[in-house]
Amino acid sequence: MITSHDPDAFARNVAEALFGWDTGSGLMPLDYSAAILEVGDPSGTEQAGLASDIAAYLPSREAWIELRQYATTQHLVIDDSFVPEAWDQAVEQAQHGQLPPGATAVTIEGTRHREGVWNGEPVTSEHSVSFTVFLACPPPAPQFRTGLCHVLRLSQLDNPLR
Repeated sequence: MITSHDPDAFARNVAEALFGWDTGSGLMPLDYSAAILEVGDPSGTEQAGLASDIAAYLPSREAWIELRQYATTQHLVIDDSFVPEAWDQAVEQAQHGQLPPGATAVTIEGTRHREGVWNGEPVTSEHSVSFTVFLACPPPAPQFRTGLCHVLRLSQLDNPLR
Protein backbone atom coordinates (compact mmCIF):
# COMPACT_ATOMS: atom_id res chain seq x y z
CA MET A 1 0.00 0.00 0.00
CA ILE A 2 1.42 3.36 -1.01
CA THR A 3 -0.66 5.74 1.13
CA SER A 4 0.73 7.48 4.21
CA HIS A 5 0.45 10.71 6.19
CA ASP A 6 4.24 10.81 6.66
CA PRO A 7 6.27 12.38 3.80
CA ASP A 8 9.33 10.13 4.21
CA ALA A 9 7.31 6.92 4.49
CA PHE A 10 5.17 7.97 1.53
CA ALA A 11 8.21 8.75 -0.67
CA ARG A 12 9.71 5.37 0.23
CA ASN A 13 6.41 3.65 -0.65
CA VAL A 14 6.31 5.44 -4.01
CA ALA A 15 9.93 4.45 -4.70
CA GLU A 16 9.28 0.80 -3.89
CA ALA A 17 6.15 0.77 -6.08
CA LEU A 18 8.03 2.46 -8.92
CA PHE A 19 10.91 -0.04 -8.88
CA GLY A 20 9.05 -3.17 -7.80
CA TRP A 21 7.77 -5.12 -10.76
CA ASP A 22 7.62 -8.62 -12.24
CA THR A 23 7.30 -9.23 -15.98
CA GLY A 24 5.76 -12.64 -15.29
CA SER A 25 2.92 -11.28 -13.15
CA GLY A 26 0.57 -10.80 -16.09
CA LEU A 27 0.66 -7.05 -15.52
CA MET A 28 2.05 -4.51 -17.97
CA PRO A 29 3.93 -1.25 -17.28
CA LEU A 30 0.67 0.75 -17.40
CA ASP A 31 -0.68 -1.38 -14.54
CA TYR A 32 2.30 -0.44 -12.39
CA SER A 33 1.90 3.22 -13.41
CA ALA A 34 -1.75 3.18 -12.36
CA ALA A 35 -0.90 2.32 -8.75
CA ILE A 36 1.26 5.45 -8.48
CA LEU A 37 -1.10 7.69 -10.44
CA GLU A 38 -3.85 6.66 -8.02
CA VAL A 39 -1.99 8.56 -5.27
CA GLY A 40 -1.13 11.47 -7.56
CA ASP A 41 -2.15 15.10 -7.32
CA PRO A 42 -5.92 15.08 -6.60
CA SER A 43 -6.34 18.42 -8.39
CA GLY A 44 -5.14 16.77 -11.61
CA THR A 45 -2.73 19.62 -12.30
CA GLU A 46 0.38 17.42 -12.20
CA GLN A 47 -1.14 14.13 -13.47
CA ALA A 48 0.08 14.38 -17.09
CA GLY A 49 3.60 15.30 -15.98
CA LEU A 50 3.62 12.55 -13.38
CA ALA A 51 2.48 9.98 -15.95
CA SER A 52 5.37 11.03 -18.18
CA ASP A 53 7.80 10.87 -15.24
CA ILE A 54 6.68 7.34 -14.35
CA ALA A 55 6.94 6.17 -17.97
CA ALA A 56 10.59 7.23 -18.00
CA TYR A 57 11.29 4.84 -15.09
CA LEU A 58 9.50 1.78 -16.46
CA PRO A 59 10.42 -0.35 -19.47
CA SER A 60 8.46 0.37 -22.64
CA ARG A 61 5.78 -2.15 -23.61
CA GLU A 62 8.12 -3.63 -26.23
CA ALA A 63 11.01 -3.92 -23.76
CA TRP A 64 8.64 -5.44 -21.19
CA ILE A 65 7.62 -8.17 -23.63
CA GLU A 66 11.30 -8.86 -24.32
CA LEU A 67 12.14 -8.93 -20.58
CA ARG A 68 9.23 -11.32 -19.96
CA GLN A 69 11.14 -13.99 -21.94
CA TYR A 70 13.81 -13.83 -19.23
CA ALA A 71 11.38 -13.84 -16.27
CA THR A 72 12.76 -10.46 -15.24
CA THR A 73 11.84 -9.00 -11.87
CA GLN A 74 13.04 -5.86 -10.19
CA HIS A 75 13.00 -4.35 -6.70
CA LEU A 76 14.63 -1.48 -4.87
CA VAL A 77 16.61 -1.56 -1.64
CA ILE A 78 16.54 1.95 -0.17
CA ASP A 79 19.74 3.05 1.53
CA ASP A 80 18.71 6.59 2.44
CA SER A 81 15.86 9.07 2.14
CA PHE A 82 16.04 12.73 3.09
CA VAL A 83 14.68 16.19 2.40
CA PRO A 84 17.39 17.71 0.19
CA GLU A 85 19.04 20.94 1.29
CA ALA A 86 18.09 22.55 -2.04
CA TRP A 87 14.40 22.18 -1.15
CA ASP A 88 14.52 25.20 1.19
CA GLN A 89 15.87 27.30 -1.66
CA ALA A 90 13.17 26.01 -4.01
CA VAL A 91 10.47 26.99 -1.49
CA GLU A 92 11.99 30.48 -1.11
CA GLN A 93 12.02 30.97 -4.89
CA ALA A 94 8.48 29.70 -5.44
CA GLN A 95 5.83 32.30 -6.14
CA HIS A 96 2.90 32.58 -3.73
CA GLY A 97 0.47 29.73 -4.40
CA GLN A 98 2.85 27.88 -6.72
CA LEU A 99 3.35 25.01 -4.25
CA PRO A 100 0.38 23.15 -2.79
CA PRO A 101 -0.13 22.97 0.99
CA GLY A 102 2.30 20.54 2.63
CA ALA A 103 4.60 20.35 -0.40
CA THR A 104 8.04 18.85 0.13
CA ALA A 105 10.69 16.83 -1.66
CA VAL A 106 12.34 13.59 -0.56
CA THR A 107 15.45 12.31 -2.27
CA ILE A 108 15.82 8.53 -2.39
CA GLU A 109 19.16 6.74 -2.73
CA GLY A 110 19.27 3.01 -3.16
CA THR A 111 20.13 -0.02 -5.25
CA ARG A 112 17.98 -1.41 -8.04
CA HIS A 113 18.11 -5.21 -8.15
CA ARG A 114 17.10 -7.16 -11.24
CA GLU A 115 16.81 -10.90 -11.48
CA GLY A 116 15.98 -13.16 -14.36
CA VAL A 117 16.97 -16.26 -16.31
CA TRP A 118 19.44 -16.27 -19.21
CA ASN A 119 20.11 -19.53 -21.09
CA GLY A 120 18.49 -21.46 -18.26
CA GLU A 121 20.73 -19.90 -15.61
CA PRO A 122 19.72 -17.34 -12.99
CA VAL A 123 21.25 -13.90 -13.51
CA THR A 124 21.21 -10.80 -11.34
CA SER A 125 22.32 -7.20 -11.64
CA GLU A 126 22.58 -4.29 -9.24
CA HIS A 127 22.68 -0.60 -10.04
CA SER A 128 22.82 2.40 -7.72
CA VAL A 129 19.96 4.85 -8.28
CA SER A 130 18.94 8.21 -6.89
CA PHE A 131 15.95 10.45 -7.56
CA THR A 132 13.61 12.88 -5.86
CA VAL A 133 9.92 12.42 -5.16
CA PHE A 134 8.07 15.75 -5.07
CA LEU A 135 4.99 15.34 -2.93
CA ALA A 136 2.47 17.09 -0.76
CA CYS A 137 1.08 16.01 2.59
CA PRO A 138 -1.57 18.65 3.23
CA PRO A 139 -3.39 19.08 6.50
CA PRO A 140 -6.66 17.13 6.74
CA ALA A 141 -9.38 18.71 4.59
CA PRO A 142 -12.04 17.19 2.30
CA GLN A 143 -10.38 18.42 -0.90
CA PHE A 144 -7.05 16.86 0.13
CA ARG A 145 -8.03 13.20 0.70
CA THR A 146 -8.15 13.58 4.49
CA GLY A 147 -4.52 14.59 4.85
CA LEU A 148 -2.94 11.68 2.99
CA CYS A 149 0.17 12.48 1.00
CA HIS A 150 0.08 12.54 -2.80
CA VAL A 151 2.88 12.48 -5.33
CA LEU A 152 3.28 15.50 -7.58
CA ARG A 153 6.29 14.69 -9.78
CA LEU A 154 9.50 12.67 -9.95
CA SER A 155 12.93 13.97 -10.84
CA GLN A 156 14.85 12.49 -13.70
CA LEU A 157 16.45 9.20 -12.64
CA ASP A 158 19.96 9.72 -11.21
CA ASN A 159 19.44 13.49 -11.24
CA PRO A 160 17.98 14.14 -7.79
CA LEU A 161 17.59 17.39 -5.91
CA ARG A 162 20.50 17.61 -3.46
